[in-house]
Amino acid sequence: MAEADRAPDPQGARSPGEFIAALQALKDWSRLTYRELTTRADAVGDVLPRSTVANMLGRATLPREELVAAFVRACGVGPAELTVWLAVRKDLAARAAGVTEIEPVERVERVEPVESGERGESDEPAPSTGLSSSRTPEAGARRLRMPMLSAALGLTVVVAAVAAVLVWRAHDDEGGGEGPGGRDDKGGSVAVSPDDSAPTPAPGKYRIRAVHSSLCLSERRTDKTSWVYQVPCAEVFPSFSLKRLDDGLWQIATLHPEHGPGCSGIMGQSKAEGAWLGDDYCESRGAGEEFRLEAVDRPAEGFRLRPAHTDQCLALPGGTTRRWAHVVQLPCRSDAPGQVFRFDPVGSGAKGRPSGTKG
Repeated sequence: MAEADRAPDPQGARSPGEFIAALQALKDWSRLTYRELTTRADAVGDVLPRSTVANMLGRATLPREELVAAFVRACGVGPAELTVWLAVRKDLAARAAGVTEIEPVERVERVEPVESGERGESDEPAPSTGLSSSRTPEAGARRLRMPMLSAALGLTVVVAAVAAVLVWRAHDDEGGGEGPGGRDDKGGSVAVSPDDSAPTPAPGKYRIRAVHSSLCLSERRTDKTSWVYQVPCAEVFPSFSLKRLDDGLWQIATLHPEHGPGCSGIMGQSKAEGAWLGDDYCESRGAGEEFRLEAVDRPAEGFRLRPAHTDQCLALPGGTTRRWAHVVQLPCRSDAPGQVFRFDPVGSGAKGRPSGTKG
C-alpha cells in the first residue's frame, strides 16, 4: 500500500501538542467532515459531538481516553491501530503526571488500514469494516516505548518542503499556472480588474454556475457526505449565498435543512492540487473557506474563485461537463474552461443578469 494511503502514525508524538497534531492529521487523512464523524460514531454507539471534536483539535492538552477512542474509530482505523493511539496517549499522560518509570515494551507494528475501495459516483466514504463498538482496547494492552524519531522527522519535513518548492518553481519555469496577482506565466494579463463591465456580485443568494458546462454547484441530496459537485441547476441543494468578509474576501455560505448554516471550503484546509470542495460547519477550515473573486474575460466572462489559503482556483478538472463531477482546487490557468463561474441570482436577494456577464 502506498505511504499516502496509510493512516497517520501517532508513535512519533513526544508531547500533547504533537499528539493533537497527529489527531488532526488523522482527520485530514479520513477526508471526513465533522458531520460525518458524528454520524459514524453514532452508528457504533459512540458519542462524538461536532463541537467536542472541534474543541479537542483546537487545544494543546491531552483529550480524554474515551474521546480519543471514539474519534479514532470514527476516522476509520481498525482495533489494532486504535490500541496504538490509546497506548501513546497513556504514555504521554503518564509523562505529564511525572511518572518516570515507563515499562519498556516492543514497538507495536503498524496495521494496514481497512481499504474503503474506490469511490463511485456517490463518493460516499465507505464505512470501515474495522470499527469496533467497544470504548477501550483489550485489557492488558502493552505500553509503548516511544521511538526516537524527532531528528528524522525534522529532516523529512525539510526535505519535503525543499522538494515542493523545487517542483513548484519548475512548474512556473515551464509556464504553468499563474501568480497570486492573476498574471499568466506565459505572458499577458489574465484577470480583468473589477469595473462597471464586470461588477463584483452583491451579497445574497445565488446559484453558482460553471460557465463551460452550465451546471451549478451542489451537494448530493441523498448522500451523507457533503462534497460539492456540478449538477443541473434545477437540482441545486442546499441553498448557496455569498457573504462579504474583510480584506476583499468572500465566503460561500450554505443553509442545510437538517444541519443548519454551513460554509463551502477546501476540506482539511488542504493545499494539495486536486483537493475537494465540500460543505461543513463554518470556521472549521480557516482560510480554506475564504475566497477571492477574480473577474476574467477569457476563456469566458465570469469569475475565478480562489481559495485564500492557496490562491489556486476552484475547477472542474479538464473542463469536464459530466454531472456529479467533483469541484476541486487546481493551479489557475488562463485557458482552463472549468475554472470560470457566474452567479445566478436567486429569490429577491439579488435580481438582474448573472454576475460575471457584461450588461
